[in-house]
Parts: sequence; structure tokens; C-alpha cells
Amino acid sequence: MLVSYNWLQDFLNLDQDPKDLAEKITRTGVEIASVNHPQEGLKKIVVGHVLDCKAVEGTHLHLTHVDVGEDEPLQIVCGAPNVAAGENVIVALHGARIAGNEKIKKGKIRGMESYGMLCALQEIGFSDSTVPGKYVNGIYVFPEDAEVKPGDDVYQALGMDDYILDFDITPNRADTLSMEGAAYEVGAIVNEKPQIENVVLKEDGPDWTSELDAEVDEKLAPKYYLRKVSGVKIGDSPLWMQRRLWNAGIRPINNVVDVTNYVMLLTGQPMHAYDAKTFKSGKLVVRKAEKGEKLTLLNDKEIELDPNDIIITDGDKPVMMAGVMGGKNSEVENDTTDVILESAVFDGTLVRKAALRHANRTEASSRFEKGINWDNTQKAIDIAALLLRNDASATVNAGEIKATDQTRKPAVVKTTVSYINNVLGTELSSDEMVKILDRLCFETQVDGDQLTVTVPNRRWDIAIPADLVEEVGRIYGYDNLKSTQPLLAETHGGYSEAETKLRRVKKVVEGQGLMEAISYSLTSPEKAVRFTMNPKPLAEVEMPLNSARSAMRQNLMTGLVDAASYNFARKENDLHFFEQGRVYDHDNDTFNEHEHLATLYSGSIFEDNWQHKNEKVDFFYVKGQLEDLFEAIGLDENKIEYKAAEINGMHPTRTAAIYLDGQYIGMIGMIAHAVTMADKALRGSELYGYELDLDAIDATLNKGMTSKPAPKFPAIERDLSILVKKDVTNSEIENVILANAGKYLKNLKVIDVYEGSHIEPGKKSLAYNLTFLNEHDTLTDEVVTKAMNKITEALMNDLEVKIR
Repeated sequence: MLVSYNWLQDFLNLDQDPKDLAEKITRTGVEIASVNHPQEGLKKIVVGHVLDCKAVEGTHLHLTHVDVGEDEPLQIVCGAPNVAAGENVIVALHGARIAGNEKIKKGKIRGMESYGMLCALQEIGFSDSTVPGKYVNGIYVFPEDAEVKPGDDVYQALGMDDYILDFDITPNRADTLSMEGAAYEVGAIVNEKPQIENVVLKEDGPDWTSELDAEVDEKLAPKYYLRKVSGVKIGDSPLWMQRRLWNAGIRPINNVVDVTNYVMLLTGQPMHAYDAKTFKSGKLVVRKAEKGEKLTLLNDKEIELDPNDIIITDGDKPVMMAGVMGGKNSEVENDTTDVILESAVFDGTLVRKAALRHANRTEASSRFEKGINWDNTQKAIDIAALLLRNDASATVNAGEIKATDQTRKPAVVKTTVSYINNVLGTELSSDEMVKILDRLCFETQVDGDQLTVTVPNRRWDIAIPADLVEEVGRIYGYDNLKSTQPLLAETHGGYSEAETKLRRVKKVVEGQGLMEAISYSLTSPEKAVRFTMNPKPLAEVEMPLNSARSAMRQNLMTGLVDAASYNFARKENDLHFFEQGRVYDHDNDTFNEHEHLATLYSGSIFEDNWQHKNEKVDFFYVKGQLEDLFEAIGLDENKIEYKAAEINGMHPTRTAAIYLDGQYIGMIGMIAHAVTMADKALRGSELYGYELDLDAIDATLNKGMTSKPAPKFPAIERDLSILVKKDVTNSEIENVILANAGKYLKNLKVIDVYEGSHIEPGKKSLAYNLTFLNEHDTLTDEVVTKAMNKITEALMNDLEVKIR
């Protein structure tokens, strides 16, 4: 979770450097992955007031004059579609530094002087995913409630003066997935009690509870509360709330949706808001889905519900997948006036499986699956109603529907002072332990050596004495625990003879240009013996997590084929993989392990280039690579023999068994079409590789890369063919392309050059391949098309090229 340092100060009197605080938090058990200061690296970015705005005829540009608090307004040329007179905007002055360390200078645009830049939020470092929707494709305009004036730095107004601590929590510490939970944690570390305010809600509307009959399965939702607010005026949230949302990585939507997200960040309790018209039948039912039911989610994704999904219905059709995401048919829209708020506790296991099943994991589902504080269900719904009254002119109707209302008593854990000291190796007194537990806001009773600790519901991860040992140890300080030397036999450094041989083999294979892959040792029984010449009895797991991880592998090739499928699905088709690891069997009623080496090749031997003929990987190329390896590790090629063989999973006519002095040591060949056709990502591909039993050639082995993982998101390639004068150089063309392609262009290369009788005299034809990639988000065709349009326009204007 992204935790705002400024927001933390609402709960605690923090007076220390945020980075020092992050170090303290990490040393007590909750890792801080990073500390981000949004305004770092930026300068001379201020608030400006647009005095006038005139469209430049024949262009998309506007000529503006902007008051930036100086003696004279600045003339600035702006291409944003939403710039208008009277707006307060973000201005990067001459000499400013914006995101990417880009410097802004005064200059001329279409012959017009421009003394700065009107900025979009993305241009000063905001992520696309957090920018309010109406400002995604334009400049940011401060709302009317923003207390800004021309010349002010924008950093405080936009929350960029904050420090954002990234709490990289383990699943058992989900209590810190809220600001209140983070405040309790940080308060314990700095020895200060957090100030957590209770909410007092005054109901000022008529009773509404008779309008809706809520029928809820207690097993699916042990707590389920509803409130209604009416007279809502949909609009933007106040700037202070938007700041807190986007600093937490959440895009502001409107004042109703933002309130539910804000309350979730504050309390850890996920919430949902329905348009009250959804339940005009007067019925609300929480149940499991029926086979064949469908729901269109808020992200416009239509799903077919599973019988194990928890859903909320209007008595007839589904309107929400509980704990995951709401339905489009119950969405709060601009014309919504009455809203029903939901605060509930859903079965975390079913929510987790539903989110995974439909590939729709959300902030809400991640909290339900890890657990939430049952004590905050009431508080959250009351805060939401109060905020809607304040920010959306809502009337809070009297009454609350509590369809289910199970209670959870605080855990009571009994232990002893001596037990904790014995485990930690400390000599703490009972008073010292009580003080530590008090810092965590745990109520403790002492009876001699006995400790009885009452743990509040917000810390549902604590249930046994060992949990208390961990809490005392980390708050006391791991650095304060005495270091003792373990009594172990003396060992000598360096690699063993066997390790040296293995590293020698890996070094040679890496030198051939292959990247190392690491795959699971557990697989399915079918895959365990696939690609194996002589399968042996399986080494199977007694209680597997699932059938796909129930047997130990007898080959490495199956893991490489899975890795190829993963990469092909992300448009990475030129692959050169290897894996060195162990395979397992249960031959002769004993469990055996063997060292193997496997490689897998696909696609082109060399990167595409117009200067040479493209060559595809084939059997003989891979055989040449293998022979180079044999030569490097000292195998006598005269003693090696290749024989045609039929091996499960390998191509029947492009596979050979490898023998050394008549002993089988491995195989080489092409993956069978039956295997590739069964995998959607691999259909139509040709995969070649080999696998060696290193134990079988151990006596001949001589003694003796860091790789970048495939992007999580797919790249988009576009080709560009142009006709240009012969005297225009490739460097000039590439400079124009790079200057106008935007930040997502990752690769640019020439793929064709032609001069001849089929084109105009004095000109040449060039073709380029452009690869666009956003490593942090899915890149859309709309973004790439916009970049390509900008490139072609610049080429035509600057170099007089003709787009073919």
C-alpha cells in the first residue's frame, strides 16, 4: 500500500525524515519498498491564470496570455484541447524541469513566441492511471475550491510535497492496508499513540428501512450493512480528497465513488455505492451465482459467473460480484440522486477465488482475501455517509439495515515472560514487556510470570504465543537482540568439484547467447514423463495443491516449453533459453536425483536487419550449438553418435537420441506439433532444443547473465514506409521520428532501403519498424496511433517526405 507521510501526520506527531522513518519501519518487520517524493527533480512549476485564449487558425494550437504572478503576463502557445480563459493551470516557466528531467525553454512555435508550457499532470510525473479522466488528454485545471493564486508553486496544491512510503507487506500484515492500520504500526515504532477519531453521524432524513428487503446468506457475508443517502449532487471531489487518492495510486472519479475509495484507504473496509434505482423492486439478495448468469462489470468486462461466486442481486439479476467489483447496471452516474451504501464482510476465500477466476483482482478483493477489521464495518459506512453530506449535499436517511451482524470477540492470548525471553534470548522484565505491548495498543494483564494479552480485532494475525514473541522482538528491536555464534562444524569456502563442472557448462551455454530459465520441479504426471526417452516410476507428492503440481519432473524440457508459451503470449518470439537443474524419479523403490541441462530455441538466429538474409532456427543450427558445447567441455566428437528416435512430445522425424560410447546421454530435436497446437500461444511455431543427462557425462566435464524478464505487457509494432529525397540521411529521419514518437517508443530500425526504376528519380524508399512498449501498463492502439500520426505529420512538415 502507498502510505502518505502527510496523511500519517493527521494521526501522529512525526518530526523525523521520512526516509529515516522508512528505515525504522523496515527494521521492525514491514518492508518499505521505496520512498517517493513526487516533487523531487522538478523546479519552476507554478500556478498560472489564463487571461485570454485565442485559437490559431488552421492548427490545433491556442495562443494564451497567462498571469504567473510576475509584472507582465506570459505569452504561451498551447495545443491542449481544454485550455480556456479564466482557468487556473499548471505552468512550467522558462528554465523549468518537468518529468524525465526535461528542461523547458522559451522558443517559437509556428512563428509565435512561447515563454513556457501549460502542463498536463502526466508531464510533471503523474501516472496515466491516476489522472482524473477528464484531464487524461489535456492540461490540468485546478478546481474552483483550490486555494491557489498565480505564481504559487503547484507542489503543495497537488500533494507533490508529500513523501509516499510503499508498504510492501506480507499477507499476514494486511492490517497495514489502511491509514489507521499504518498509523498504529508507525506509532508503535516511534512510541506514540495514534489519534484515531470516532465518527458521530446525525441522520437528517426520513426512515427508509421499509423500502428494501435485504436477504443475505450469513455464511457468505457474516456482516452486511446498508445506508441510504438522498439528494446527492454528483460532481468532482474536493481537491484535498483527490490528492490523497492519487497519492495512493487511485484515480479520482466523482464525489460518490471517491468517498468509497477514500474510506477504504482510511479504515481498510472496502465499500460500494449503488444507484438506489437498482433496487426499485424493493429486494436485495446476497447469494451464490447460478450457472449461466452473466454480469457486465464497471470496467465493461462481461463475465459468465461461476456457481461459487458471491453476488448481490436486485432479487432477479446480478448487480455486483461481491468483494470484487460492481456491475455496470448499478453504477452511480451523473444523473444519480439517491445512493445506497454497502459496508460488509464477505467470505475471503470465495472472494479470492472469484477475483482469480475472472482475472479481476481489485483493491477491495485484495483486502477481503487477506482479512479486514470487523470492528470498522459500522465506522466506515458512517464516515461515507458523513462525507457525502459534506461533499455531495446529501441527506442521510434515518435508519440502517443490518441484514447480518455477526460479532468477533478480540483474541485473548496467554503466555509467560520467561517463554518470550527464552525464545528471543533476552532478559526483559514483565514491566518492559507490558510497555512494548502497550505501544501496540494491546491490553495486558500480569500475574507473576503469566501474561494475558487481549488483542484488538484490527490485528487478526495474532492468535498464539509465538505471535506475541514476534511482536515483542520486533518492537524491542532486532538489532538489540544479542548475537551468538552458532556451534557448527568448520567449513571451507569455494565451490566443490561438481559445482565447478556445472558452472563451466553454464558459462559455455551462456556464452552462446542463451538466457537461463528456472522452472518448477513439480508438474503434472503427463508432463513429468513427456520428452523423456525412458520414463521411470514417478516421484509423486502425497498431498498436492492441485493436479498440475502433483509429480516431480523427469525432464527440464517441459518447463522450457511452458516458458516459451509465456513469452509467445507476450509477443516475444525469438527465444534462446537454457535451464540447468535436477530431475527426479522413483526407480528401484528409491528416490533419485540427476543433474540435467536443457535448451530451447525459436524464431530467428539473428535480429531482423535489412543488411543480411534472415535465418530461422532449425535442427542443424541447434545441433551445431550442441557440438560447440561438446567441444568446449572436452567430449570426443568421434565417440558421439546421433540416432533417429521416437520420444513422447518430440517430432517423429526431426528427433535424435544422443549416445556417448554407446551410452544414452540425451536427445535433440523439434517439439511435436501435437504439443504446440495444444497451446494457443504456441500454435504455428517451431521449437527446437536438446536435453543432456550431465551425470552421464560427468567424467568428461572440464572444471572450471543476468537477464531481464519479458515485459508484463505486450509491445505494439508499426511499420512506416516513406519516400524521401536521396540527400536526406537516415540520421535526419530517425531524429525526427525520435523527437515526435513520445516516451513509449522502445526500438527503431530500418527494415528496407530501395532506389530504382519504380520510384521517382532523385528519391529513395525507406521502411522502418517501430516498437512501442509501456513497461508499467497496457499500451493501447489509440496511444500508438496518436504517436504515429504525430511522427508522419512531422516528417511531412520537416523533411517533405511522402508517406507510402
